[in-house]
Amino acid sequence: MTRNSEMESVSPQAPTPVSIEGRKIILGQLETLMESAPFRGSQQCRGFLSYVVTHTLNSDDGSLRERVIGNAVFGRPPDYDTSDDPVVRLRASEVRKRLAQFYQSLEQIPAVTIQIPPGSYKATFFWGRADLSSHDEEHLVVAGPERQLLSPLEAPVSVTFPNNELTAVHAVKTPNWRVSTRWLWALLAIVALAGIAGVLVHVEQSRQERVVRDFWQPLLMSPKPALISVGSNAVYRVSDEVADQYGRDHHLEGSGMEFFPDLGPDTTMRSSGMHPAPDSFVALGDVAAISVTVSNLTRMQKPFQERFSNDISFAEIRSSPTVLVGGFNNPMTRELTKNLRFYFVSRNRIQDRERPEHAWVLRASQDAHDTEDYAIISRLLPQEGSSPMISVAGLGQYGTLAATEFVFDPQRLREFERSAVKDWRQRNLQILLHIKVSDFKPAPGEVVAVHIW
Repeated sequence: MTRNSEMESVSPQAPTPVSIEGRKIILGQLETLMESAPFRGSQQCRGFLSYVVTHTLNSDDGSLRERVIGNAVFGRPPDYDTSDDPVVRLRASEVRKRLAQFYQSLEQIPAVTIQIPPGSYKATFFWGRADLSSHDEEHLVVAGPERQLLSPLEAPVSVTFPNNELTAVHAVKTPNWRVSTRWLWALLAIVALAGIAGVLVHVEQSRQERVVRDFWQPLLMSPKPALISVGSNAVYRVSDEVADQYGRDHHLEGSGMEFFPDLGPDTTMRSSGMHPAPDSFVALGDVAAISVTVSNLTRMQKPFQERFSNDISFAEIRSSPTVLVGGFNNPMTRELTKNLRFYFVSRNRIQDRERPEHAWVLRASQDAHDTEDYAIISRLLPQEGSSPMISVAGLGQYGTLAATEFVFDPQRLREFERSAVKDWRQRNLQILLHIKVSDFKPAPGEVVAVHIW
Protein backbone atom coordinates (compact mmCIF):
# COMPACT_ATOMS: atom_id res chain seq x y z
CA MET A 1 0.00 0.00 0.00
CA THR A 2 1.62 3.30 -1.12
CA ARG A 3 0.98 6.87 -0.15
CA ASN A 4 -0.39 9.21 -2.80
CA SER A 5 1.31 12.58 -2.35
CA GLU A 6 -1.53 14.36 -4.17
CA MET A 7 -4.08 13.06 -1.66
CA GLU A 8 -2.34 14.85 1.22
CA SER A 9 -3.60 18.21 -0.06
CA VAL A 10 -7.25 17.10 -0.04
CA SER A 11 -9.40 18.77 2.61
CA PRO A 12 -10.61 16.32 5.32
CA GLN A 13 -14.16 17.62 4.72
CA ALA A 14 -14.19 16.84 0.99
CA PRO A 15 -16.73 14.14 0.04
CA THR A 16 -15.19 10.79 -0.89
CA PRO A 17 -16.24 9.34 -4.24
CA VAL A 18 -17.49 5.77 -4.34
CA SER A 19 -16.09 3.61 -7.11
CA ILE A 20 -18.17 1.32 -9.31
CA GLU A 21 -16.89 -1.67 -7.39
CA GLY A 22 -17.62 0.06 -4.10
CA ARG A 23 -21.15 0.81 -5.28
CA LYS A 24 -21.70 -2.88 -6.02
CA ILE A 25 -20.52 -3.81 -2.53
CA ILE A 26 -22.79 -1.19 -0.92
CA LEU A 27 -25.84 -2.36 -2.89
CA GLY A 28 -25.01 -5.95 -1.93
CA GLN A 29 -24.92 -4.92 1.73
CA LEU A 30 -28.25 -3.11 1.25
CA GLU A 31 -29.79 -6.30 -0.14
CA THR A 32 -28.47 -8.23 2.87
CA LEU A 33 -30.05 -5.67 5.20
CA MET A 34 -33.40 -5.90 3.39
CA GLU A 35 -33.52 -9.66 4.06
CA SER A 36 -32.24 -9.47 7.64
CA ALA A 37 -34.45 -10.08 10.68
CA PRO A 38 -34.57 -6.40 11.84
CA PHE A 39 -35.90 -5.24 8.45
CA ARG A 40 -37.99 -8.13 7.11
CA GLY A 41 -41.03 -7.19 9.18
CA SER A 42 -41.23 -3.47 8.29
CA GLN A 43 -41.98 -2.47 4.71
CA GLN A 44 -41.75 1.23 5.57
CA CYS A 45 -38.27 0.87 7.09
CA ARG A 46 -37.13 -1.17 4.08
CA GLY A 47 -38.46 1.44 1.69
CA PHE A 48 -36.89 4.31 3.62
CA LEU A 49 -33.44 2.67 3.84
CA SER A 50 -33.43 1.64 0.16
CA TYR A 51 -34.46 5.16 -0.91
CA VAL A 52 -31.84 6.91 1.23
CA VAL A 53 -28.96 4.63 0.19
CA THR A 54 -29.83 4.79 -3.51
CA HIS A 55 -30.15 8.59 -3.62
CA THR A 56 -27.01 9.04 -1.52
CA LEU A 57 -25.03 6.94 -4.02
CA ASN A 58 -26.49 9.06 -6.82
CA SER A 59 -25.46 12.27 -4.96
CA ASP A 60 -29.09 13.39 -5.27
CA ASP A 61 -29.21 15.71 -2.25
CA GLY A 62 -32.43 17.36 -3.42
CA SER A 63 -34.27 14.06 -2.97
CA LEU A 64 -33.00 13.63 0.60
CA ARG A 65 -35.20 16.31 2.16
CA GLU A 66 -37.88 15.45 4.67
CA ARG A 67 -40.93 16.53 2.64
CA VAL A 68 -39.58 14.92 -0.55
CA ILE A 69 -38.99 11.62 1.26
CA GLY A 70 -42.45 11.79 2.84
CA ASN A 71 -43.99 12.16 -0.60
CA ALA A 72 -41.85 9.58 -2.42
CA VAL A 73 -41.66 6.86 0.24
CA PHE A 74 -44.74 7.31 2.41
CA GLY A 75 -47.24 8.72 -0.09
CA ARG A 76 -47.77 12.05 1.65
CA PRO A 77 -48.98 15.05 -0.43
CA PRO A 78 -46.11 17.07 -1.94
CA ASP A 79 -46.93 20.08 0.27
CA TYR A 80 -47.82 18.27 3.49
CA ASP A 81 -46.92 19.87 6.84
CA THR A 82 -43.91 18.00 8.27
CA SER A 83 -44.46 19.52 11.73
CA ASP A 84 -47.91 17.91 11.92
CA ASP A 85 -46.84 14.60 10.35
CA PRO A 86 -43.32 13.55 11.50
CA VAL A 87 -43.45 10.18 9.68
CA VAL A 88 -40.02 10.66 8.06
CA ARG A 89 -38.29 11.57 11.33
CA LEU A 90 -39.92 8.68 13.16
CA ARG A 91 -39.03 6.13 10.48
CA ALA A 92 -35.46 7.46 10.25
CA SER A 93 -35.03 6.93 13.99
CA GLU A 94 -36.53 3.45 13.69
CA VAL A 95 -34.16 2.56 10.82
CA ARG A 96 -31.16 3.72 12.89
CA LYS A 97 -32.22 1.37 15.71
CA ARG A 98 -32.70 -1.55 13.30
CA LEU A 99 -29.29 -0.91 11.73
CA ALA A 100 -27.76 -1.00 15.21
CA GLN A 101 -29.52 -4.32 15.94
CA PHE A 102 -28.25 -5.85 12.69
CA TYR A 103 -24.60 -4.86 13.11
CA GLN A 104 -24.50 -5.80 16.77
CA SER A 105 -25.60 -9.30 15.82
CA LEU A 106 -22.62 -9.87 13.48
CA GLU A 107 -19.59 -11.82 14.59
CA GLN A 108 -17.23 -9.98 12.27
CA ILE A 109 -17.15 -6.58 10.59
CA PRO A 110 -18.62 -6.69 7.08
CA ALA A 111 -16.97 -5.23 3.97
CA VAL A 112 -19.08 -2.09 4.38
CA THR A 113 -21.26 -0.73 7.16
CA ILE A 114 -24.24 1.52 6.29
CA GLN A 115 -25.32 4.19 8.77
CA ILE A 116 -27.66 7.22 8.73
CA PRO A 117 -26.31 9.87 11.15
CA PRO A 118 -28.85 11.66 13.38
CA GLY A 119 -29.98 14.98 11.93
CA SER A 120 -29.40 13.84 8.36
CA TYR A 121 -31.11 11.73 5.73
CA LYS A 122 -27.88 10.93 3.89
CA ALA A 123 -26.36 7.49 4.24
CA THR A 124 -22.76 7.13 5.42
CA PHE A 125 -20.61 4.14 4.40
CA PHE A 126 -17.79 2.75 6.57
CA TRP A 127 -15.39 0.38 4.83
CA GLY A 128 -13.74 -2.51 6.68
CA ARG A 129 -11.60 -4.19 4.01
CA ALA A 130 -8.66 -5.96 5.71
CA ASP A 131 -8.09 -8.01 2.56
CA LEU A 132 -7.08 -4.87 0.64
CA SER A 133 -4.16 -4.16 2.98
CA SER A 134 -0.75 -5.80 3.01
CA HIS A 135 -0.68 -5.38 6.82
CA ASP A 136 -2.85 -7.66 8.95
CA GLU A 137 -3.35 -5.02 11.64
CA GLU A 138 -4.72 -2.35 9.26
CA HIS A 139 -8.37 -1.96 8.35
CA LEU A 140 -9.63 0.50 5.79
CA VAL A 141 -12.38 2.83 6.95
CA VAL A 142 -13.95 5.31 4.55
CA ALA A 143 -16.94 7.54 5.31
CA GLY A 144 -18.73 8.89 2.29
CA PRO A 145 -20.13 10.51 0.42
CA GLU A 146 -21.27 12.70 3.33
CA ARG A 147 -18.04 13.11 5.30
CA GLN A 148 -14.72 11.47 6.26
CA LEU A 149 -13.85 10.34 9.78
CA LEU A 150 -10.34 11.34 10.92
CA SER A 151 -8.32 10.31 13.94
CA PRO A 152 -4.66 10.79 15.03
CA LEU A 153 -3.88 7.32 13.62
CA GLU A 154 -5.20 8.06 10.14
CA ALA A 155 -2.94 8.64 7.16
CA PRO A 156 -4.09 9.48 3.61
CA VAL A 157 -3.69 6.60 1.17
CA SER A 158 -5.10 5.48 -2.16
CA VAL A 159 -6.45 2.02 -2.84
CA THR A 160 -7.09 0.35 -6.20
CA PHE A 161 -10.40 -1.50 -6.38
CA PRO A 162 -10.81 -4.37 -8.89
CA ASN A 163 -12.01 -1.98 -11.63
CA ASN A 164 -8.79 0.08 -11.21
CA GLU A 165 -10.73 3.18 -10.08
CA LEU A 166 -9.22 5.09 -7.18
CA THR A 167 -11.28 5.81 -4.05
CA ALA A 168 -9.88 8.09 -1.30
CA VAL A 169 -9.61 6.19 1.98
CA HIS A 170 -7.66 6.40 5.22
CA ALA A 171 -5.74 3.58 6.88
CA VAL A 172 -6.66 3.30 10.55
CA LYS A 173 -4.40 1.43 12.91
CA THR A 174 -6.38 -0.79 15.27
CA PRO A 175 -4.84 -3.18 17.81
CA ASN A 176 -7.16 -6.05 16.88
CA TRP A 177 -10.66 -7.02 15.78
CA ARG A 178 -12.03 -6.86 19.32
CA VAL A 179 -11.07 -3.20 19.80
CA SER A 180 -12.56 -2.30 16.41
CA THR A 181 -15.78 -4.18 17.18
CA ARG A 182 -16.17 -2.50 20.57
CA TRP A 183 -15.70 0.89 18.95
CA LEU A 184 -18.38 0.07 16.40
CA TRP A 185 -20.80 -1.16 19.07
CA ALA A 186 -20.24 2.01 21.10
CA LEU A 187 -20.91 4.14 18.03
CA LEU A 188 -24.07 2.21 17.21
CA ALA A 189 -25.28 2.50 20.81
CA ILE A 190 -24.80 6.29 20.70
CA VAL A 191 -26.68 6.47 17.41
CA ALA A 192 -29.53 4.38 18.85
CA LEU A 193 -29.78 6.52 21.99
CA ALA A 194 -29.77 9.70 19.93
CA GLY A 195 -32.52 8.25 17.77
CA ILE A 196 -34.63 7.33 20.79
CA ALA A 197 -34.18 10.82 22.24
CA GLY A 198 -35.24 12.33 18.93
CA VAL A 199 -38.34 10.15 18.82
CA LEU A 200 -39.33 11.18 22.35
CA VAL A 201 -38.92 14.87 21.49
CA HIS A 202 -41.04 14.52 18.37
CA VAL A 203 -43.69 12.51 20.21
CA GLU A 204 -43.94 15.21 22.89
CA GLN A 205 -44.17 17.95 20.27
CA SER A 206 -46.87 16.03 18.42
CA ARG A 207 -48.77 15.45 21.66
CA GLN A 208 -48.71 19.16 22.50
CA GLU A 209 -49.73 20.14 18.99
CA ARG A 210 -52.61 17.66 19.13
CA VAL A 211 -54.43 19.59 21.88
CA VAL A 212 -54.45 22.73 19.69
CA ARG A 213 -55.97 20.76 16.84
CA ASP A 214 -58.49 19.21 19.25
CA PHE A 215 -59.66 22.68 20.27
CA TRP A 216 -59.95 23.83 16.64
CA GLN A 217 -61.20 20.53 15.24
CA PRO A 218 -64.83 21.68 14.72
CA LEU A 219 -63.63 24.42 12.37
CA LEU A 220 -60.91 22.33 10.74
CA MET A 221 -63.39 19.58 9.85
CA SER A 222 -65.66 21.93 7.95
CA PRO A 223 -65.07 21.80 4.17
CA LYS A 224 -65.72 25.53 3.84
CA PRO A 225 -63.13 28.29 4.42
CA ALA A 226 -63.26 29.91 7.83
CA LEU A 227 -64.64 33.44 8.05
CA ILE A 228 -62.55 35.69 10.30
CA SER A 229 -64.65 38.63 11.48
CA VAL A 230 -62.81 41.54 13.07
CA GLY A 231 -64.45 44.54 14.66
CA SER A 232 -63.44 48.16 14.18
CA ASN A 233 -63.24 50.87 16.81
CA ALA A 234 -65.63 53.80 16.95
CA VAL A 235 -63.63 56.75 15.61
CA TYR A 236 -64.61 60.26 14.47
CA ARG A 237 -62.37 62.17 12.10
CA VAL A 238 -62.16 65.91 11.52
CA SER A 239 -63.62 66.83 8.13
CA ASP A 240 -61.25 67.70 5.31
CA GLU A 241 -62.33 71.36 5.28
CA VAL A 242 -61.75 71.85 9.01
CA ALA A 243 -58.42 69.97 8.94
CA ASP A 244 -57.14 71.96 5.95
CA GLN A 245 -58.07 75.28 7.55
CA TYR A 246 -56.52 74.32 10.87
CA GLY A 247 -53.35 73.21 9.05
CA ARG A 248 -53.06 76.53 7.25
CA ASP A 249 -53.69 78.52 10.41
CA HIS A 250 -51.01 76.60 12.33
CA HIS A 251 -48.57 76.01 9.45
CA LEU A 252 -49.14 72.24 9.43
CA GLU A 253 -49.79 71.82 5.70
CA GLY A 254 -47.12 69.12 5.44
CA SER A 255 -48.84 66.94 8.07
CA GLY A 256 -51.87 66.00 6.00
CA MET A 257 -54.56 65.08 8.54
CA GLU A 258 -52.23 63.35 11.01
CA PHE A 259 -52.27 65.89 13.86
CA PHE A 260 -54.38 66.63 16.91
CA PRO A 261 -56.20 69.98 16.82
CA ASP A 262 -55.67 71.89 20.04
CA LEU A 263 -59.17 71.81 21.52
CA GLY A 264 -59.31 73.79 24.75
CA PRO A 265 -62.01 73.33 27.40
CA ASP A 266 -64.16 76.09 25.83
CA THR A 267 -63.56 75.14 22.20
CA THR A 268 -66.59 74.11 20.19
CA MET A 269 -66.87 72.46 16.78
CA ARG A 270 -69.88 72.15 14.56
CA SER A 271 -71.12 68.61 13.91
CA SER A 272 -70.47 69.16 10.20
CA GLY A 273 -66.78 69.40 11.09
CA MET A 274 -66.69 65.79 12.33
CA HIS A 275 -67.68 62.57 10.60
CA PRO A 276 -67.61 58.89 11.67
CA ALA A 277 -65.04 56.52 10.15
CA PRO A 278 -66.62 53.03 10.32
CA ASP A 279 -64.57 49.96 9.33
CA SER A 280 -61.43 52.06 9.18
CA PHE A 281 -59.56 51.76 12.46
CA VAL A 282 -58.65 48.53 14.24
CA ALA A 283 -56.89 48.50 17.60
CA LEU A 284 -53.28 47.32 17.56
CA GLY A 285 -54.13 44.42 19.89
CA ASP A 286 -56.86 43.24 17.50
CA VAL A 287 -54.45 43.47 14.56
CA ALA A 288 -51.98 41.30 16.47
CA ALA A 289 -54.80 38.84 17.29
CA ILE A 290 -55.70 38.60 13.59
CA SER A 291 -52.02 37.99 12.75
CA VAL A 292 -51.81 35.14 15.29
CA THR A 293 -55.04 33.62 13.96
CA VAL A 294 -54.04 33.83 10.30
CA SER A 295 -50.56 32.37 10.82
CA ASN A 296 -51.91 29.40 12.79
CA LEU A 297 -54.78 28.63 10.44
CA THR A 298 -52.27 28.74 7.59
CA ARG A 299 -50.02 26.34 9.48
CA MET A 300 -52.98 23.99 9.97
CA GLN A 301 -53.80 24.32 6.25
CA LYS A 302 -57.26 25.79 6.87
CA PRO A 303 -58.42 28.26 4.18
CA PHE A 304 -59.92 31.51 5.48
CA GLN A 305 -61.36 34.88 4.54
CA GLU A 306 -60.91 38.09 6.56
CA ARG A 307 -63.90 40.42 6.80
CA PHE A 308 -65.01 43.43 8.83
CA SER A 309 -68.00 42.65 11.04
CA ASN A 310 -70.22 44.99 9.01
CA ASP A 311 -69.26 43.12 5.84
CA ILE A 312 -70.56 39.73 6.95
CA SER A 313 -74.14 38.48 7.26
CA PHE A 314 -75.76 36.13 9.75
CA ALA A 315 -76.59 33.81 6.85
CA GLU A 316 -72.87 33.48 6.05
CA ILE A 317 -72.06 32.76 9.69
CA ARG A 318 -74.72 30.06 9.87
CA SER A 319 -73.29 28.32 6.81
CA SER A 320 -69.54 28.80 7.37
CA PRO A 321 -67.13 28.14 10.27
CA THR A 322 -66.43 31.50 11.88
CA VAL A 323 -63.79 33.12 14.08
CA LEU A 324 -64.97 36.30 15.82
CA VAL A 325 -62.15 38.63 16.93
CA GLY A 326 -63.02 41.46 19.32
CA GLY A 327 -65.63 42.17 21.98
CA PHE A 328 -67.60 45.40 22.15
CA ASN A 329 -66.08 46.56 18.86
CA ASN A 330 -67.46 43.51 17.02
CA PRO A 331 -71.29 43.56 16.67
CA MET A 332 -71.29 39.88 15.63
CA THR A 333 -69.60 38.89 18.88
CA ARG A 334 -72.10 40.85 20.96
CA GLU A 335 -75.07 39.34 19.14
CA LEU A 336 -73.93 35.70 18.96
CA THR A 337 -72.66 35.42 22.53
CA LYS A 338 -75.24 37.52 24.40
CA ASN A 339 -77.23 34.45 25.54
CA LEU A 340 -74.26 32.41 26.76
CA ARG A 341 -73.40 31.98 30.42
CA PHE A 342 -70.55 34.53 30.48
CA TYR A 343 -71.47 37.72 28.65
CA PHE A 344 -70.54 41.41 28.43
CA VAL A 345 -72.78 43.74 30.40
CA SER A 346 -71.12 47.14 30.06
CA ARG A 347 -67.82 48.50 28.83
CA ASN A 348 -66.00 47.19 31.92
CA ARG A 349 -68.13 44.30 33.26
CA ILE A 350 -68.66 40.59 32.57
CA GLN A 351 -71.63 38.81 34.17
CA ASP A 352 -72.31 35.17 35.07
CA ARG A 353 -75.86 34.39 33.92
CA GLU A 354 -76.27 31.30 36.11
CA ARG A 355 -74.88 32.99 39.21
CA PRO A 356 -75.86 36.67 38.97
CA GLU A 357 -73.93 37.52 42.13
CA HIS A 358 -70.74 36.73 40.21
CA ALA A 359 -69.32 39.52 38.06
CA TRP A 360 -65.87 40.57 36.90
CA VAL A 361 -65.31 44.31 36.77
CA LEU A 362 -62.43 46.12 35.10
CA ARG A 363 -61.01 48.92 37.23
CA ALA A 364 -59.54 51.80 35.25
CA SER A 365 -56.08 52.97 36.32
CA GLN A 366 -55.46 56.56 37.38
CA ASP A 367 -53.22 57.35 34.40
CA ALA A 368 -55.73 55.96 31.87
CA HIS A 369 -53.25 53.26 30.80
CA ASP A 370 -54.62 49.73 30.71
CA THR A 371 -53.17 47.63 33.53
CA GLU A 372 -55.57 44.68 33.32
CA ASP A 373 -58.29 43.21 31.13
CA TYR A 374 -60.81 40.37 31.01
CA ALA A 375 -61.64 38.18 28.04
CA ILE A 376 -64.14 35.46 27.11
CA ILE A 377 -63.24 32.54 24.86
CA SER A 378 -66.37 30.87 23.43
CA ARG A 379 -66.46 27.75 21.26
CA LEU A 380 -69.79 26.56 19.86
CA LEU A 381 -70.04 23.25 18.02
CA PRO A 382 -72.04 22.94 14.80
CA GLN A 383 -75.75 22.28 15.20
CA GLU A 384 -78.58 21.82 12.77
CA GLY A 385 -78.80 25.02 10.78
CA SER A 386 -75.54 26.48 12.14
CA SER A 387 -71.78 26.07 11.73
CA PRO A 388 -69.03 25.98 14.37
CA MET A 389 -67.91 29.28 15.86
CA ILE A 390 -64.98 30.40 18.01
CA SER A 391 -64.96 33.83 19.64
CA VAL A 392 -61.95 35.55 21.27
CA ALA A 393 -63.26 38.71 22.89
CA GLY A 394 -61.73 41.02 25.45
CA LEU A 395 -63.25 43.99 27.20
CA GLY A 396 -60.32 45.78 25.56
CA GLN A 397 -57.73 45.06 22.89
CA TYR A 398 -55.27 43.39 25.26
CA GLY A 399 -57.86 40.88 26.42
CA THR A 400 -58.63 39.96 22.82
CA LEU A 401 -54.94 39.40 22.05
CA ALA A 402 -54.36 37.32 25.19
CA ALA A 403 -57.43 35.16 24.45
CA THR A 404 -56.19 34.55 20.89
CA GLU A 405 -52.75 33.54 22.08
CA PHE A 406 -54.38 31.20 24.62
CA VAL A 407 -56.34 29.17 22.03
CA PHE A 408 -53.16 28.53 19.99
CA ASP A 409 -50.81 27.84 22.93
CA PRO A 410 -50.28 24.06 23.48
CA GLN A 411 -49.02 24.54 27.04
CA ARG A 412 -51.99 26.69 28.14
CA LEU A 413 -54.49 24.35 26.49
CA ARG A 414 -52.83 21.35 28.16
CA GLU A 415 -53.27 23.07 31.54
CA PHE A 416 -56.93 23.67 30.70
CA GLU A 417 -57.33 20.05 29.57
CA ARG A 418 -56.00 18.65 32.85
CA SER A 419 -58.85 20.30 34.79
CA ALA A 420 -61.59 19.87 32.15
CA VAL A 421 -63.99 16.97 31.71
CA LYS A 422 -62.62 14.17 29.55
CA ASP A 423 -65.03 14.70 26.67
CA TRP A 424 -64.54 18.48 26.42
CA ARG A 425 -63.59 18.07 22.75
CA GLN A 426 -67.19 17.11 21.93
CA ARG A 427 -68.81 19.92 23.91
CA ASN A 428 -69.44 23.65 23.78
CA LEU A 429 -67.30 25.68 26.16
CA GLN A 430 -66.49 29.10 27.52
CA ILE A 431 -63.25 30.13 29.25
CA LEU A 432 -63.02 33.39 31.21
CA LEU A 433 -59.54 34.95 31.49
CA HIS A 434 -58.07 37.68 33.66
CA ILE A 435 -55.12 39.43 32.02
CA LYS A 436 -52.50 41.70 33.52
CA VAL A 437 -51.13 44.40 31.21
CA SER A 438 -47.64 45.88 31.59
CA ASP A 439 -45.97 48.35 29.23
CA PHE A 440 -48.81 47.90 26.74
CA LYS A 441 -48.23 44.14 26.57
CA PRO A 442 -50.62 41.50 27.95
CA ALA A 443 -49.30 38.71 30.15
CA PRO A 444 -50.67 35.17 29.59
CA GLY A 445 -54.26 35.12 30.78
CA GLU A 446 -55.22 33.43 34.06
CA VAL A 447 -58.25 31.16 33.84
CA VAL A 448 -60.82 32.38 36.41
CA ALA A 449 -63.92 30.48 35.26
CA VAL A 450 -64.86 27.68 32.84
CA HIS A 451 -68.23 26.48 31.58
CA ILE A 452 -68.54 23.29 29.49
CA TRP A 453 -71.88 21.95 28.26
